[in-house]
Amino acid sequence: MLPPLIDIAPFRQALLDDQLILTPNHRLAAKIAESWAIEMQSQANVWRAPRIFSIDHWLRHCWDELQDQNHKLVSGLSLVGQQQSRYYWDRAIAESNPITRADAKGRFSKLAAETQKILDGWNLSLGQLPLETPSTVQFAEWAQNYANLLQRNQLITTARSWQLVAEGFAQSALPPESNIYLYGFQSIPPAQLLAINSACDQHLEIVHPVSDCNGSLVQCLDPRQELTAAAQWAAQQLAANPNQRIGIIIPELNNSLTQVSRIVAEALTAESAEVAVNISAGTALLDTSPVRAAFELLGILQDRRPLQDWLELLHSPYSIFAQLPVQVLVDAELALRDSRAFEFTLEKFANHLSHAINLAGNTDEIAESLKPLFALRNNQRQINKIRQSFSQWRQYFEQTLNDLSWPGRRSLDSMEFQQREHWQRLLDLFSGLDNLGLEVGLNTARRHLQQMAQDAVFHPQTGDAPLQILGLLEGSGLSFDQLWIMGMHSQNFPASVAINPLLPAEFQREHKMPHSLPERELAIAQQLWSDYKNHSGRLVVSYPAMRGEEQLAPSPLIQELALTPLEELVNGIRSHPQWLQQAENTELVEEPACPYKPELEKIQGGSTLLKNQSQLPFNAFAIHRLWAQPLQQPRTGLSPMDRGTLLHDVMYRLWTEWQSSSHLHSLLDTEISASLDNVIDTSLTKIATDHPVLLGQRYRLLEHKRLHKLVGQWIEEEKSRPAFNVLGLEQQASIEFDGLRISLRLDRVDQVGDQLLIIDYKSGEVTPGHWYSERPKDPQLPLYLLASDPRADGCAFAQIKGGKIKFVGTGSTALFDDLKVAEDWSWQLDQWQMALANLAAEFTAGSAPVQIFDSSALSFQDHLLPLNRYLEMADINARLEQTEVPS
Repeated sequence: MLPPLIDIAPFRQALLDDQLILTPNHRLAAKIAESWAIEMQSQANVWRAPRIFSIDHWLRHCWDELQDQNHKLVSGLSLVGQQQSRYYWDRAIAESNPITRADAKGRFSKLAAETQKILDGWNLSLGQLPLETPSTVQFAEWAQNYANLLQRNQLITTARSWQLVAEGFAQSALPPESNIYLYGFQSIPPAQLLAINSACDQHLEIVHPVSDCNGSLVQCLDPRQELTAAAQWAAQQLAANPNQRIGIIIPELNNSLTQVSRIVAEALTAESAEVAVNISAGTALLDTSPVRAAFELLGILQDRRPLQDWLELLHSPYSIFAQLPVQVLVDAELALRDSRAFEFTLEKFANHLSHAINLAGNTDEIAESLKPLFALRNNQRQINKIRQSFSQWRQYFEQTLNDLSWPGRRSLDSMEFQQREHWQRLLDLFSGLDNLGLEVGLNTARRHLQQMAQDAVFHPQTGDAPLQILGLLEGSGLSFDQLWIMGMHSQNFPASVAINPLLPAEFQREHKMPHSLPERELAIAQQLWSDYKNHSGRLVVSYPAMRGEEQLAPSPLIQELALTPLEELVNGIRSHPQWLQQAENTELVEEPACPYKPELEKIQGGSTLLKNQSQLPFNAFAIHRLWAQPLQQPRTGLSPMDRGTLLHDVMYRLWTEWQSSSHLHSLLDTEISASLDNVIDTSLTKIATDHPVLLGQRYRLLEHKRLHKLVGQWIEEEKSRPAFNVLGLEQQASIEFDGLRISLRLDRVDQVGDQLLIIDYKSGEVTPGHWYSERPKDPQLPLYLLASDPRADGCAFAQIKGGKIKFVGTGSTALFDDLKVAEDWSWQLDQWQMALANLAAEFTAGSAPVQIFDSSALSFQDHLLPLNRYLEMADINARLEQTEVPS
């Protein structure tokens, strides 16, 4: 059995005398009551419930008693709730600063509420506030607006209620106490202290006898090693003896909760210490998985949501989508990604999902399961127009989540069950906002509920745990067999002064407000240090030598301790998790080549297939046979690919209209400009449905001007050419190499005299040298020539790039200026035929070595590095030389 976290001896007489004991928090009160119950169980079956409360609980109890009496002090008054207070602060700030952004208003509201709580807790009024700084003047205006709103609604703050409780004791409306015992306090606000003094003849502090525990001081390299060492030490101690109380104190626990949970769990697993852990810091309810999923589901009624939100929802186990076949989910995600849109409405999301369902077959059964989603889509506009009370919105939210199968059809684990229960309590509080007397729209209601979920802290209910991980204040007053206190460097302990920005600094120091005086921070630190020494059987204190680039020193308060090497406390300190340090269990297997079988495989890729085979054969195998493609990422603007597509569409429309150079030369400059404007506008409108950024006039105008200037410059280049007629646009062509058929699309085919010229538009830069050699780096131009029927006499890339407008190509004769004329055209075609046939033969034979012929493949295909393992090739080859590889 675990020893209690509280030594009951100093409390025994006060409890036997039925005296009131107050603590700074509920945890400490509960642990004292728990220890008392353990002692009384050995003496009796029934005993009087001890009067042990956190000070906030006791003051609220006193307030409720005044309310029950309908005492004149509190008659007609109610306490303002946390979310009500947030709403009134928002209104108070908006009255003074109507154009303040919602997110900034939220930050100001939180800071203003904290400042007002300090003033009320220190029994100070706004009239006592010196208006010495602009921020103080602004706060005073907000606070007066807030006070007026509370007065109109007969509400008071919790801190103000403490003053009325003190007055209630002074007027004998509340029964007095002979003594009140205090335990675990570092400081008490004057308003609470006034209530305590009004309630009793004297208050006494319960103290533990002084211990002679000296402790050990440990220096760690950095905060990560310090946390790893503490976790590993605790795991090793518990593996040796699980029936002991071990604590780890982490001053900045709230800021590192996820990392702490992970590293502690890894340490316990590595040491085979199967014990429960209690972590005092809670998680915002909004950050728990089921509740986050609930808000994702409620968020689908927004006008637009980012792609990432839809993907999280699609794969959430807490929703209606969890029952869909995996292939439907995959097809839906790919459809959403391939649109490359940054945001989607519910309508567009539902359309992509319907398309994925149609691909899957058995559509009736799947569609039936998604009826609630489609019904929500159909009612979206109507529900966004409704204004109703918070309790009515609560009913709507619950019904919507139920229709969308939240929190899923699988059984919830213990943690998820607790989170759902907490969610239900939150909804009850949300309904309580009806006290505001407001009717609000969907977005406002959801925003209030989300803010409440962010403010609500979820603490998982765990059994009695031998390992306690606590913040610096939370651990005070508890007893441990062994305790490790982290982060005890000079910048952390004592805490630094932190002046409230809304109050004058001198005013704060004069009234000894929180964190305003270094002397007060030192006194608190000394009290904490003494308390931890008195409550620990064995004490370890640590600090990191470095934090980033900053060098740290131990706190002056702990320099009395002897420095102990870390290795004496922790056996085999690990810098990485155990699973990363395990012996390599992989084996090398050499697979034979896998020839391409056209009757079984569908190959896509056009000229890119041979380009990839030329640069890095394995990547060609991965892309065109395994279909290993990177997932498309959303963009708010146009991507280079989008701009290339746009350019091709503009050129296609222009030459569909003009058809020849003679028509082009017959046009006036104003007519050409007008044609450009019309064509560009049509092309932009065509893609605007998939790129909402083009629906805004400013961005669309910029893109229009860019295209007009770029294409206008290219038209001048076209005018300088010999006479030509456009014979074909977007023509399909194909070429076959020993069973490998490659499909191509020729942007344009011109007739120049009695010869044919293939033109391909490029918005990037072209390198002519990439067409030659035994492994052409870019075989597109040779492929176009070889695939053309009738055979073209030349091929050119139209490089339409700002500042570098030109034709780049080759041919049998000079079809335009600067065209590179081949010395022997037939020989050149034969060389290309042979080179490309060889690349095709490699591909069809399944030859896929991880061999780089062009380093650009690494830059543009880095998504394949985990698959081709190029960065591991040196290690793999070394192992191949040492190992007999099975085939």
